[in-house]
Amino acid sequence: MSLIYLLSSLPMLGFDAAPGISPEAFAEICRDQLSAKDAAAVEALLRGEEADHPFVMAWHDKNTILRNAAARERARSAGKDASRWIRDTRGCDRQIDDAVEDAFQEPDPLQREKELDKIRWQIAEELQGPDPLDIKAVYAYAIKLAILSRWNALDKDRGQRLFDTLTQIPITLNFEP
Repeated sequence: MSLIYLLSSLPMLGFDAAPGISPEAFAEICRDQLSAKDAAAVEALLRGEEADHPFVMAWHDKNTILRNAAARERARSAGKDASRWIRDTRGCDRQIDDAVEDAFQEPDPLQREKELDKIRWQIAEELQGPDPLDIKAVYAYAIKLAILSRWNALDKDRGQRLFDTLTQIPITLNFEP
């Protein structure tokens, strides 16, 4: 296992920049350089899957706290009860709740989603801790790479074509019993 080699060879990630590595290539490097347990944790983080690993479990707990806060904000603005969308968490984090509340002040839904992902980015950095040469830095990198890859995969033209296709579907209403 060569953690220092791995960390020093990774391209820097910036929130509004395209990633310099694909999730698949990153996972392959991790399989080569890390233990099987650590590589499996990286792959779970990249795919957004649960795993029996302390960092992955901590990440999913924090992300669930964020998603619960977003569900409460969406329900509040719609005048609904959010309880059916709330999932159990092991902890609580008022800072996440406050940050999500601030993100929902953004009127543009796309910008609001970016703000929510910036909160996720910050959570990854907090979970990483202060040591840049710790295995947690690799895990945080996986979370950040997953965020950037999702944004990078969005294509305005493809989205418009999909929207046009969906809005061209005829809808017939049959009011007969």
